[in-house]
Amino acid sequence: MGDIPYEEYVPSPEELHLIEDNAPLVYATYWEVLCHFHICAKITGLRSGGVRQMACADYLFNGLGDKADRLTLLAPSINAKIKERIRASMPSYTIESVEDTFRPGTIFESFYYQAKTLISNKALLAGLLMLWLKRCVMPTLSHKVIVADVVYSAVLLTFGRGTALLPTIVGCIQSGLPVLTKIFCKVEALVDGNGNALTDQHGNPKVKVPNLELNFSIPIWWCGMSCITHL
Repeated sequence: MGDIPYEEYVPSPEELHLIEDNAPLVYATYWEVLCHFHICAKITGLRSGGVRQMACADYLFNGLGDKADRLTLLAPSINAKIKERIRASMPSYTIESVEDTFRPGTIFESFYYQAKTLISNKALLAGLLMLWLKRCVMPTLSHKVIVADVVYSAVLLTFGRGTALLPTIVGCIQSGLPVLTKIFCKVEALVDGNGNALTDQHGNPKVKVPNLELNFSIPIWWCGMSCITHL
């Protein structure tokens, strides 16, 4: 368990400048991952304010959804492909007045240009951790998407920054248990298109199976590993 509380947020410009001065590798990796997040969002589209988890996984690991294909990592994009993607937007822009901590004359280039460079191992690991965090630590219930707020937390984990994940996992489980109990206690019969109740082969009414995504996988894994180590 780490000392830093787990928190999903986008760092402010002031905090980013501090990160750039004190941890330049963390700063560079954060921007790299964030650029790829927005590229993936533009290519696959947003859902409920985030990128679908499977879409993000397919973007980072080509061939993941096709068992016949060999799994390959994200490859750099050619200039023609990048120009095609930014055709509807500006390749760069220059600010004329102070914006947050950025001075007039600062040039911002399109995030699409990040795709020209081969993704680093740190950024790739952060992308994998983003998927893991939203599946196992703090799931985005019912939507199964990845939001930009999780990028910085994943980058910190990539660089070995101790983060307190257990309290977050326990809090998610405790908050979800009342909802789970309510769903289990509410029996909902299944009906056909005409509104008639469906029955099984014994004539008993079919009921809707409760579906609530809770992150039980990590505590179960910890418990299993603990049992194995004590054998």
